[in-house]
Amino acid sequence: MPRIIMKAPYIKPNSKTHIGNYVSYIATRDGVEKADSTQKFMEATEKQKQIINKLLTDYPDSKDLYEYQDYLDKPNIGNADEFILRIAETHAELFGDREKYVSYIAQRPRVEKISSHGLFTDDGVPIVLSDVQKEVAESKSNVWTHIISLKREDAERLGYNNAKAWMNLIRSQRNMIAENMKIAPENFRWYAAFHNEGYHPHIHMIAYSTKPNEAYLTEKGIENIKSNLAKVIFRQDLISIYQKQTEHRDKLRAEAKDIVDD
Repeated sequence: MPRIIMKAPYIKPNSKTHIGNYVSYIATRDGVEKADSTQKFMEATEKQKQIINKLLTDYPDSKDLYEYQDYLDKPNIGNADEFILRIAETHAELFGDREKYVSYIAQRPRVEKISSHGLFTDDGVPIVLSDVQKEVAESKSNVWTHIISLKREDAERLGYNNAKAWMNLIRSQRNMIAENMKIAPENFRWYAAFHNEGYHPHIHMIAYSTKPNEAYLTEKGIENIKSNLAKVIFRQDLISIYQKQTEHRDKLRAEAKDIVDD
């Protein structure tokens, strides 16, 4: 499995999707939000299994998510619920409209709150949740809903287990993200929130242009964003690798010198 997962779907202006029981499930959730520590380890319910089968048909790339492997390894109520919810979070249309999605990522349980909610953006820009909801809902542009996820052990080891670290990361890389989305920096708007989930902490990032039809994100662009973020996040690991490579080269040179001298 990759060490960083990034999904980048988008919502078109005024898009409407027939989503059946998905919204109802997200709203009522008979999974871990209501289950105690005993119930969540019981076998996944038939309703959960049916929803997962339908979601995998509609969104086959969901098999790339960390939570899918968790569910395959242990198909219990808790893992089924987390997998369903992660698919829903990745595909904002499952919430019915943009306003509900913004509200959800800003206020869901386990979001790390910056003030009264969990949203953050560029330094010095005040955030009023209701204003952001209105702004995103009324945007004439496509709105991308990036989700970037790490494994818990990597997040803990590298310090990406808190909102401040992710805030600093995205602020420092916002122009890189804008460039790969073909958006002029001055037209780029983004909001993000950190969800400190058990096994796979992640951020949600809403990104779009104030200029309609400007943004355009290709598969290559997604890979570039993912690669650049990974380089920053795993910088310490890369430094360690480079040091080991240097030590190995130095050792080989020394050995070669000894052979030549002999």
